[in-house]
Amino acid sequence: MLYAITPEYFVQQIQCPREAKQECLPTVRQLAELAFAARQQGILKMDDMIQNHTRYPDPFLRKAVSLVVENSNAESIRTVLYNYILSTKHTANYQFLNEIIIAETMLAVSRSEDTEYIFNYLVPSYFGIEYESMVVNVYRNYKQQLLHEQENS
Repeated sequence: MLYAITPEYFVQQIQCPREAKQECLPTVRQLAELAFAARQQGILKMDDMIQNHTRYPDPFLRKAVSLVVENSNAESIRTVLYNYILSTKHTANYQFLNEIIIAETMLAVSRSEDTEYIFNYLVPSYFGIEYESMVVNVYRNYKQQLLHEQENS
């Protein structure tokens, strides 16, 4: 089955209140961790990281990482991830948003997109202009913490 998300379906599913969007911010942080690990230590490092189910409890996130590690064809990855998204009954719209940002971030990582582009433009675009700065701040705070840790080690 090939995924097919119409613009109407996408707009209907992705809309959620500001408070619900905050539910996705921890995922943005986890995606930043994974993207930096892939950039600095190689894509296989992400597979090691997701083995920690306490740190990465989301099964969709773990599935997305596994697909990126095992398959270099971005279109195949996209098809599988979007089929999962469409086959899931989302009890809250933030869950749909969360899965979309996971899928699109992992696709960008698989294409070796620049992390600055991913977290300053791509991921925030799914949250809307009024919420963009909070998403970017999650990324910048993680990046600053990472640089601080590297300086101290």
